[in-house]
Amino acid sequence: MRRFSHKGPFVKGLKRTAFVLAVFLGLSAVSLALNVWVYHELQSRLKIRMGGTYVPAIFIPSFEVRQGTFIWEDRVQLVNGNFKVTFDPLTLVSQRGIRIILTSKASQIKFLGSWALQEGIENATVDSMLADIILGRRGLAGINEIEVRSQSFQFSLKNADKKVTQRT
Repeated sequence: MRRFSHKGPFVKGLKRTAFVLAVFLGLSAVSLALNVWVYHELQSRLKIRMGGTYVPAIFIPSFEVRQGTFIWEDRVQLVNGNFKVTFDPLTLVSQRGIRIILTSKASQIKFLGSWALQEGIENATVDSMLADIILGRRGLAGINEIEVRSQSFQFSLKNADKKVTQRT
């Protein structure tokens, strides 16, 4: 004689809940891993060292660095400020490189090298900063746009490839 269990719907519901939770945790882990990977690749490929508090986003290809600092070659130094880095996950497998967009508001920056000479300003507090770059396998592959706005000046650089940025 067979016994029929009344636990069938409960077990099915529990399995579905476990599956949804596993998918959610899996996607969260992949998202966090990609964010950490891009954070480290950004530093190693551009040869910069970021300081500050790293805050990853979940389910979004983005992270923030609070009270951050960094120096980017002889171009610009973020002395203090919060910035957000967003990247296009589809470009992770592209031949050209990873598209990265860095944004910041109310930050203290310092122009370095030729950029300081070009602007005639070294230290500044900026209202907004946007850097839309292509990060290639061996460093900077291109600059789609860099724009810095302040009450006292505006700096803008658009559509520059690697050859142009080395001469600037």
